[in-house]
Amino acid sequence: MLRFWLMSDPKLVPEAIDGLLDAEDLEGARAALLAVPGTDESYAVVRIKLALCDGSMPSGAAMQALIQLMRRNADWPGAKALYQLASTNAFETRQSSVSHSHPPPPVGRK
Repeated sequence: MLRFWLMSDPKLVPEAIDGLLDAEDLEGARAALLAVPGTDESYAVVRIKLALCDGSMPSGAAMQALIQLMRRNADWPGAKALYQLASTNAFETRQSSVSHSHPPPPVGRK
């Protein structure tokens, strides 16, 4: 069903591409993203999610990219949920994670 939608509308909204990723149709999502200019930031979250799903981006890098998006707009659609997923994946795979790190100790003046 989603493949048919993709073929009939080469430029899907980010939510539709997210649906392809949730259905584990990485090739369909990749093809849909090829129809979108790389400068269109409204697709940033699904691009990051695809990179996480296909293993081309580690969780820590994805979290950093999502932090940058959320610094510009705290309510960036889908960013917080994907950040939480990336954080959980980083923790489960014992990768270093921004959200699980401890702050450095305070530095005293000498």
